[in-house]
Amino acid sequence: MKNGIRSVLAVAGMVAALGAQAQTLKLGVVGGMTGPGAPWGLAIDGGVKIAVDEVNQAGGLQVGDKKYKVEVLTYDDHYKAADAVTATNRLIDQDEVKYIIGPIGSASVMAMKPITERNKVIMLSNSYSTEVLDANTKYMFRVLPTQYEYNRQLIGWLKQERPELKRLAILSPNDATGWSTQKIQTAAYKDAGYDVAETKFFERSQNDFRTLLTSILAKNVDFIELDTVPPGPAGIVIRQAREMGFKGQFTKFGGNNVAETVKSAGADNAQGTLVYLSADPSSEPYQKLSQAYAKIHSNSMDDFAFYFYDATRLLFKAIQEAGTVEDTDAVRARIEANTSYDGIQGAIVWGGKDVYGVNHQIATPAYLGVIEDGKAKVINKFDAR
Repeated sequence: MKNGIRSVLAVAGMVAALGAQAQTLKLGVVGGMTGPGAPWGLAIDGGVKIAVDEVNQAGGLQVGDKKYKVEVLTYDDHYKAADAVTATNRLIDQDEVKYIIGPIGSASVMAMKPITERNKVIMLSNSYSTEVLDANTKYMFRVLPTQYEYNRQLIGWLKQERPELKRLAILSPNDATGWSTQKIQTAAYKDAGYDVAETKFFERSQNDFRTLLTSILAKNVDFIELDTVPPGPAGIVIRQAREMGFKGQFTKFGGNNVAETVKSAGADNAQGTLVYLSADPSSEPYQKLSQAYAKIHSNSMDDFAFYFYDATRLLFKAIQEAGTVEDTDAVRARIEANTSYDGIQGAIVWGGKDVYGVNHQIATPAYLGVIEDGKAKVINKFDAR
């Protein structure tokens, strides 16, 4: 009889142990993992995976009385809307994912958003297009500040500290991202009293910019704003402009990966370029994240990794507070309720209702850097607003 009781208890213990084992929470990642925009797509993937590794190494994500092992499913959208749609449908219909992190490209985000909204899938994404967020947005959150949130501060510094710079050209990619960012940049520079002498678009597959630069340099500009030109092509623009005799200033107040830009431009050519940074490269958090990133991807870490690392941690916090991984409405409500969050970059706040109609726009500290000896050095910091 005692042996029978022991057997029953042993079986019950095994069942309990199995029940206590971590279940799986799937996160989808979408972004350009290859091509010119790869530094940004890999930054999404790397930032998410670092946050996921931290949770899994701690035993999993505790949600109520259950523990979840987090799995990341990454799809390459090649920075194309059609591929982003394919990835989204697969994540939702086949992988049964309820949370998607990324992408970055505006065309991809705008193509994905109707699908994720319809399926109540939370998307933590980025797009510099102002049209992405509106009053009807429920399940998408923009987890990077756009140029609208920070570029007037950077331009204000430029106006005060570099008064000799008066006339500029703006170069942007010829797609939904570039169309929106160039409009924002042009307005901000003009409002600050600058003479925008030339605005140009280029194709993302392009690697010879001499024809465009001939037109730009003919306008006798003091500086060239590289806007949202991907890091590698931005370096090519800088190098070719220098080879053509341009001795003026370069600014890049859009997405940056200084290491990739310097690799394409050459350290001497990139010297003195003013850049927007999302974090201080000399800080301890930056070094810590860079070391973790190096274990996942071989390229130099793009600053965007910070945003998606923080976004993933913010998502985990909201899921835990909601007490569910299934009810995305409850999780969405918790994200909205966390109006401020202590991120690796500093204080993060949600806002945007006055501009976009919904408080789904993140704001973080912004850093102004300069490239010196092939590396970025912070010269000013602007708090989130």
